Parts: sequence; structure tokens; C-alpha cells
Amino acid sequence: MTSARSELTALRRLAGLYGVQTRFTDAAKRRVEARPESLLAALRGLGAPLERIADAPAALRQREEETWCWHLEPVQVAWDGMLESIELRLPASEASGDVEIEVALEGGSSQKLRVGLSNASVSSKTNLAGRDYMALQLPLAARLPEGYHAMTLRAGEHELRSVVIAAPLNAHAAPQGKRWGVFLPLYALHSKRSWGIGDLTDLGSLVEWSADQGADFVGTLPLLASFLEGEPFVPSPYEPVSRLFWNEIFIDIDATVTALAGSLGEDVTVPAATAKEARRLNARETVPFREVMVLKRRALTKLTRLLVQSPAANEAAKSFQAARPALSDYAAFRAALESLGPRWREWPSPQRGGSLSDSDYDSEAADYYAFAQWQAQEQIARLEDVAHGRDVRLYLDLPVGVHPDGYDTWRYQHLFVEKMSVGAPPDLLALDGQNWGFQPLNPDALRLHGYDYMRAYLRRQMETAGLLRIDHAIGLHRLFWIPEGGSGHDGVFVRQPAEELYAILSLESHQAASVVVGENLGLVPSEVNRGMARHGIGDMYVQSFAFTGKVRQPLRPPKRDSIASFGTHDLAPFAAFWTDEDLKQRRSIGVIGDAAAGRMARERAKGKRALRSQLRKRGLVGEAAWTADVYKGTTRLLAESPARWAMLSLEDTWGETRPQNIPGTNGEQHPNWVRRAHYGIEEFDTIDDITDAMALMREARPKPSMETGQASGRRGKEKRNGR
Repeated sequence: MTSARSELTALRRLAGLYGVQTRFTDAAKRRVEARPESLLAALRGLGAPLERIADAPAALRQREEETWCWHLEPVQVAWDGMLESIELRLPASEASGDVEIEVALEGGSSQKLRVGLSNASVSSKTNLAGRDYMALQLPLAARLPEGYHAMTLRAGEHELRSVVIAAPLNAHAAPQGKRWGVFLPLYALHSKRSWGIGDLTDLGSLVEWSADQGADFVGTLPLLASFLEGEPFVPSPYEPVSRLFWNEIFIDIDATVTALAGSLGEDVTVPAATAKEARRLNARETVPFREVMVLKRRALTKLTRLLVQSPAANEAAKSFQAARPALSDYAAFRAALESLGPRWREWPSPQRGGSLSDSDYDSEAADYYAFAQWQAQEQIARLEDVAHGRDVRLYLDLPVGVHPDGYDTWRYQHLFVEKMSVGAPPDLLALDGQNWGFQPLNPDALRLHGYDYMRAYLRRQMETAGLLRIDHAIGLHRLFWIPEGGSGHDGVFVRQPAEELYAILSLESHQAASVVVGENLGLVPSEVNRGMARHGIGDMYVQSFAFTGKVRQPLRPPKRDSIASFGTHDLAPFAAFWTDEDLKQRRSIGVIGDAAAGRMARERAKGKRALRSQLRKRGLVGEAAWTADVYKGTTRLLAESPARWAMLSLEDTWGETRPQNIPGTNGEQHPNWVRRAHYGIEEFDTIDDITDAMALMREARPKPSMETGQASGRRGKEKRNGR
């Protein structure tokens, strides 16, 4: 019994050294103790040398020695470029003499320092197996330019390396004044010229229309590559194949034909029958992703073949590919999925390990994927130019994870944790918690590789986004890991290196002039909100979560740096919320029970009464208080709020009741991520409810004068061709 107790104690201490929390407070404010089996699974995923709890004491000794015997953290942060000191851990008996420190700057030059260990202050001490160790704070007071720099510390036979992130303390600042914008998923947007789904030209049209209404930004869901052919089939924008590449389904085929016609000749046409078939898909209530993808791939494959025959056009494509070394690798991977099988973990070795040869895939398929990325990027660039020209920011969304069978998990296997997935613990909306199905990243591995992957995917998004939403901002501090085969009841929280993640966000946002917003909804520890505020990252304010039930102040006000909206893509539209239609739907598909639905309806009723009372006092609604009238009243409150950014879902303006997504459901319970907007973009100006909402926002938040360089597309060709 004593041995088992000591092993469990060692397991918990080991978990602490790896950043795995042994307990947490749930949504009901109860303390939840992590299960030993879950701690064991998380530790194995993080690389701890143990298979069973009995191995914990030995693994603990090894981890302690690793973190005390000549140890320099692999990443240092120099806020505002000032690196005051670094911590070196070493045996006390060896704490003498000098150390040489060289910082190779990103720009090519270097700084060198020599520090005597006798001049260092002792920050802590420990004794391991009878040997004394100490942590020394080495004074540097080095001022560094913004960027990622390589540090080398030499002391006798020891050579230790670290990456220094010299970053502004605050992320890129939002412009002064109150701004507003509109939101609609791109797949839901459509026009008469669409091929069954909104495309990048349609998004440009929405930007133009929004600018005419006086809007400052246009928001949509992630535009990243997805599995939309064969199996797996995943239309969710939050399970991308990669966070580094665009979704080819959003390419405007007609625009591609027009752009290439001059260099490819008269053969560049889309058969009339194909175009007619594609536009006939616009009549569908839900987006037929597979059918759209078949038609678009057919057209793009034809163009790819013609490209090879045109020296001028082919040269442009090769130049684009040469500037992006990862593109050929990505294209080969996507093609290999079609020949070797859709799940790379079932491929033979060495292909499974990341090595592909020309014989592993069809070259024409790889050419298609590379060509599609070229055209997607060209159309993204034109979209940026449109947005920049109309002083409108593009508000994009960075998903917290990627599909486990995708490119990123294959190419960066050393960064992803096997046999674990990310989710959320049980709460009132999901009694068994949520398992989102994607693998977590290993914080230690990210640090050891200098965050190269994270830097790359942030740059991909910020090149385009004037506003970038970080999905699940709690992940900057901790993530909920669930062992393979488990539920939310089996998960544990794993801490993240928050200061380093904030430093990268801040540095990248400044380099791209992109404002960062964190999605901090739900069960969010106070440290997350404090961290976001400290580093100038805006938060999200959702009116439907802000009801107080008090007549004097029926809605809790948003913070100044918030992006405020009534709901989100994961919540019910306004009309469904106000009529409790969403509760009826969730009850009918088994997401909540009758008792929970009744309790939520009663809680809402109190808040609704208080809100109606205030709206009546202000003369914003009459005694009848129809749903549409209440929506206009709450929109007025949103517009008048102190929030820097106010966002309207276009679907709310016309009274949509069907959600785009119901968290915790599958395709059989509810068709998530596929519903088209009720109106096409050509109809927006003819719908009074839409134009009235736009006029209200325009009146309450008039657009300031043009600000050069503030909207997305701010770097033009320089931005697109850089890095």
C-alpha cells in the first residue's frame, strides 16, 4: 500500500514538472481530481519515460535531473526587446568561472557577452540524490531588435542553445474609434454566378457591399484546406487538412479562366454544360460540397494540363512554387492520399514517416493541388486589394486544431501528440464534455523547434487578416487533453507556455499590422483574461451570454477592446434564441433533456423581461415587442456599447432561426457547416430588414476618414511576395 501511494505521489509530482494539472475547477465550481490513468496517458504523450504508474519514481528522477543539470530554457522572451537576464540551472559545484553568450540576430549581425557566474544571483536551490543544484540569474541587460534570434551559451565543455523572441509587450493596436462589421460563412454566401458555394470573388463582392453600407470589416469562418472529396469527408472549417494552405473549393473558376486566358490561349474555357450544372447547385438548401468539388476539380485539372503546355504561364506557376518550398510537399501529400490511402498512418514506411518518392503518387494530381494553391493565393491577393481599396478589414478565424489525417500532422509528426485529443470538460451545454477529435501539440517539442510551425501558420493568416480571431484562446494557457477512447470525464488540463505564445502573437501581429482577438467564451480561468488584457489582445463579448435579469442594466456591458456580437457561429441565431426555438431543436435531437431545457427557458425569461422593459423605456419597442423589433433594439444597444468592434451576423438581420452549427452533434443529429444563406448577395439591398440594420449601425458608428495601411491588403505585392 505504501509503495502504491508513493508511486502515485511521484506520478503527480512528475505531472507537475510536465505541466499536466492534477486537478481543476469545473463549470459547477467543483474541484475535479485528475484520474491517474489520464495523467499517465498525458505524460506518455509528452514523452515521459514511463508505461505504468510504477515507473513514475524513476521518470521523476530523470525529469528533475534534466531540468537542473546544465539546463537553459529553449526559449527566452525579451519584451519590448529588453532581455534583462536568463536563468541557468547547474550543479552547485560547477557554478564558477565565466560563460560566453552570443546572440545571432535575425538580421545577420550578432551580440556577444561574457558573464561571470560569481556575478549571478541565486534564484533557487535543490538537492537531488545527494547532489546540490542551483538556478542562477545571469544579468544581461541586452537590448535586441524585434525578431527571432538564436542564443548560444558556452561554459567550458557545455554548449546550450535557446531561441530569443524579442517582441512588443502588446499586440498590434486596434485603430481608435468604434468600428462595425458583418459576418457570414463563405460557404453560406452565394450569388447568381456562384458554383453552388460562395467563392473568393463572392467574398470580394461582400466586401464591396459592406463598404457601401459603411462597414469597417467583414468576418467569415476559416478558409483553410479541407477534406471534401472521398473519405474522410469533413466540411467543418475547424478541422482543416492544414493551417498553412487555402481551401481550393473557394476558387472562382471563371476568374481563373479570365486571369489565364491571355497566356493559355483560346482553349481556356469552361464548357457551358459544366457551368450550367454548377450554377444549378445554387438551388440546394445545403451546400453540396462533394458535387461542387467534383466540378471545380474537373475544371482546374483541365487548366493545369494547359498550363504545362504554356511556357509563360508555367514559368509564373513555377516561380510561385519556388517561393514556397512547402507547396510541393503539400501537393505530393494530397496526391499520395489518393494513391496510398486516405489515412497516412496506414501507409507503408518510409512514406508514413514523411518520405515520398515520385512513384508514390500521380504527378498530375500533385500538379493539380499545386496549381489550385497558386490560384487560391492569387484570388486571396486580389481580395486583399479590394478590401484595402475600400478600407475594410478581413476578419479571419484561426482554428485551434487540424484534422488528424491531414498534412500538418504528417509533416510535423514530431510536434503532435499521439493517442490524445483536445476537447472540453463537461458543462451545462455538454454533460459529457466535448471531444473535438484533433491531436494536441506537444509544448516541449514546439519550444525545442523554435515554434517554426506556429510562426508559419500565423503568418499565413495574418498576411490576409486585418483582424484575426484566435479560436479557443484558453489554449494560450492550457488545453484539455482526452486519452484515446475516453470522454470529457477522462480529460486533464495541460499547461502551455503562455508568455512565449503571447510573444509570438504580438510579434507576428506587429509585423503584419493585424489586430488579434481571442475567443474567451465559456469556462475561462481569470489568468486567460488577464493575459489577453496585458498583451493587448481583444476579447469576445456575446450579448446572449450577457443577460443579467436586472431592469436597470439588463445586459452586462462589454469591455472597450472587445469584438461584440449577439451570438457566434456556434450559437442560435437571434430569432431562435428569443423564441426559444433553439431549445426545442436541441431537445428534439437529444442534446439537452426536458428538465434542462425548461430550466434554461425560465432563466432566459427573466433576462428577456428585463431587456424588454428597458427597450420600452427608451422607446425602442412597443408593448407588443415583436421579435424583429426586439432585435433592432438589441442591435441599437450593441451599436451604442463601448466595444471597439461591433459585428452583426447577416442571418440575424433577416430573422434566420436555423443554426450553422450545434456543438456536440454529428451529421446525423444536425447538418452542421452546410446550410446556405436564405438570400443571395444580389438581394441584400432589396430586404428592408437588412438595410435597416445597416443604417442603424452606420448612424451609431459612422465610418472615420480613410486610414492608409489600416485595412487588410495593407502591404500589397510586397506582403504577398515576402517571407
